[in-house]
Amino acid sequence: MKFSSILAIILFSTLFANAQVSQAPQAPQLPAMQVVMEDAVNTLSWNSQYHGIKSIAIQRFSDSLNNFETIGIVEKPNIGLHSYTDKQPLSGINSYRLCIVFAGDLEWYSNMYKVITPNKAVSNSIEVPLLFKNKTSVSSPAPKPAEFIYTPSARIYTNATTKHIHINLEDALSKKYSIRFFDPSKNEILRISRVIKTKLILDKNNFNSKGTYSFQLFDGSILTETGYITVY
Repeated sequence: MKFSSILAIILFSTLFANAQVSQAPQAPQLPAMQVVMEDAVNTLSWNSQYHGIKSIAIQRFSDSLNNFETIGIVEKPNIGLHSYTDKQPLSGINSYRLCIVFAGDLEWYSNMYKVITPNKAVSNSIEVPLLFKNKTSVSSPAPKPAEFIYTPSARIYTNATTKHIHINLEDALSKKYSIRFFDPSKNEILRISRVIKTKLILDKNNFNSKGTYSFQLFDGSILTETGYITVY
């Protein structure tokens, strides 16, 4: 009888521990992340599923989606869970994102999140969508947006078969080309700091969602071409 009681206690403790573990929140995979405010500090967490990442920079801005400043660096992050705690958040609105640098200096940005911290005591964490979304009501649907037509670039374009982004720069080895991509809200979402090959293919999954994106091609500090691509 005594042995049965001990066995029951062990079994109950094991089940309780398993229940506790199963309730623990799982950090989302990139490009998503989780932002939690507790005791006047903001903790960012995410799950990295990519090989070949050189570094991840944690960036913050107080009241905008542009001109982010780097507040922390994760050097040579491995696959798995990561977190960063902003112990001195700004009073008011704090916007966060991750700048992810892959091998070859390809820069990619996570989704952006806004945390409202009035008096550094109360906060609400919401995701800021990278693309505009039409707001609709039950009674009156949103008007259909006007069709956007553009002339594709001969050097940076969407391949009609694979739907990936092709970059053909025959003089890349003698130039200092860099490319920046922007969503319709003019938020920079992807950057190639230096193009070191004449032909590159960007997987369409580097972009957070389908739609039309603009790009800027630089030779050093000189803007040489602007245009658009479509991600299907």
